[in-house]
Amino acid sequence: MNSLVIAKYLRISAEDMDIKKFGKNESDSIGNQRNLIEEFINQKPEFAGADILEFCDDGWSGKNFERPAVAKMLEQVTCGRINCIIVKDLSRFGRDYLTVGNYITRVFPFLGVRFIAINDGLDSVDAIKADSLETSFKTLLYDFYSRDLSHKVRSAKQFKAKRGDFLSPFAPYGYVKAADNKNQLVIDSEAAKIVHRIFQMAADGKRPVQIAKILNAEQVLTPMLYKRAAGCSRSEWPCVDRNNFWTDDTVTKILRDERYTGRTIYGKRTRDEVGKNHVVSVQRSDWIVVENTHQGIVSKEEYEHAQEQLREYMERNAAIAGRKGTMLYKKVRCGVCGHVMKRVNAKQPYYVCNTPRLTDTCSCMEEPILEKDLTETVLTELRMQVLYAVEISHIWEEKRQNERTDANVTAKMISNLQEVCTKLESSLQGLYEKFALGELDKDGYLKAKCDTVKKRDAVLQQMQKLEAKQKKIQAHKTLENQYTETEELAVEMAADVLGGLVVYPDYELNIIWNYQEDLRQLIPDMEASENKDLLASEDQVIREQLLGTKCLLKI
Repeated sequence: MNSLVIAKYLRISAEDMDIKKFGKNESDSIGNQRNLIEEFINQKPEFAGADILEFCDDGWSGKNFERPAVAKMLEQVTCGRINCIIVKDLSRFGRDYLTVGNYITRVFPFLGVRFIAINDGLDSVDAIKADSLETSFKTLLYDFYSRDLSHKVRSAKQFKAKRGDFLSPFAPYGYVKAADNKNQLVIDSEAAKIVHRIFQMAADGKRPVQIAKILNAEQVLTPMLYKRAAGCSRSEWPCVDRNNFWTDDTVTKILRDERYTGRTIYGKRTRDEVGKNHVVSVQRSDWIVVENTHQGIVSKEEYEHAQEQLREYMERNAAIAGRKGTMLYKKVRCGVCGHVMKRVNAKQPYYVCNTPRLTDTCSCMEEPILEKDLTETVLTELRMQVLYAVEISHIWEEKRQNERTDANVTAKMISNLQEVCTKLESSLQGLYEKFALGELDKDGYLKAKCDTVKKRDAVLQQMQKLEAKQKKIQAHKTLENQYTETEELAVEMAADVLGGLVVYPDYELNIIWNYQEDLRQLIPDMEASENKDLLASEDQVIREQLLGTKCLLKI
């Protein structure tokens, strides 16, 4: 790889793409951004022979700095693999005023990374201009523009929703989007027959679990499998397995969907912050509901009749359902089918796998497991974890004492190396300024730069090793605190450290602890330490217990 590595960063947001429909030109397209940057690079002699990397976020808001491509680029920047970043303008890098300003004026200069925004005339080689009032004002304008653009797009979508347009990316099971109008739903006759049948069975008094069992017995494709077979472009589905089966939750979701009566509903959820992916529920009174926008699969009378039967079933089911306050809430999973086991709130609450009630394709454990037996097993094993930790702490003690001393030395070394790195980065900038002023010819500049970059890279490599060492020391300390502060076991503490419970037939349990990853990092250190002779065969049992507990249920 050449000494100079340039990153081209391209971005277009969903709002940018949507707003084109309302008169926005094509200047921000990915293709135009790429062409502009490549032409700029070709015109600069100092970029000759440089390695060019491209990072592209297609359909991501500039307010969100958790974009996949920008995150990957910044990770490589941190590792010292990128020397220069070039964007069309500041808004392509981001529209968050504070974050963009911080990167341009602090982070990139500290890391020695040159930042260029072509249309804004910004080149961080000119440090004064990079930190100027003009640049700050532009980033602020882009921030305001992003908020204004988001508001305009949201208003446009609300306008379209109020006139009855279907705006969701995928049609619900039983419908497809019209070939000539993606905002119009038309009936998919084959799937619609299944939907109508589900409503009929519900109206006849069959419970969702019974309906699911019938559909599984008849090998009716689930909505996911049906859409995948039909060539749906959706790549990810919220499902445990690729070959799923009908469940009572799937049936209930269909029975509750008002769109099957011919209504279009928009605005059930909304993003609570511009540019972020987190959504919150919206009160029903604020939904946009438009009647008779497409042909219904069921009549309103059929829908209401099914709701009455479903309401009775759900009320009865709620009386026996689990609550969020329990230590094991959504943490008990069947080891065969992978589904979360159902908690039944009986006099003595118990867990049972619901899959055998739905299909006979899985050999799941059918016997119920009392919650108290699971809780006692978890607490017992957790007590053993603490005992093992105390035992193994003797092995770690000498190493930890050395590490406490070493931590201060390591931090000091990292600080010194950072100073050296900063000086080398200043030297690089000084070399470029001399080249730009004609004090150095191109060959002299490239040779001096190459030597300086090699020194800087060597320093960065040393820093990375020391930072990794520092991270391990911190992991030791975190784990030590986690154990030594556990004098008494509480349900709340167990819920915090318990990652999950996987139940297999014959009452075999696999207990997953939340701190297993820390332990995996520490075990190799133990084996490499001077105390490795203490890690005898009996200590291998300790290691296995700490990395994951497999046991039989205590009943």
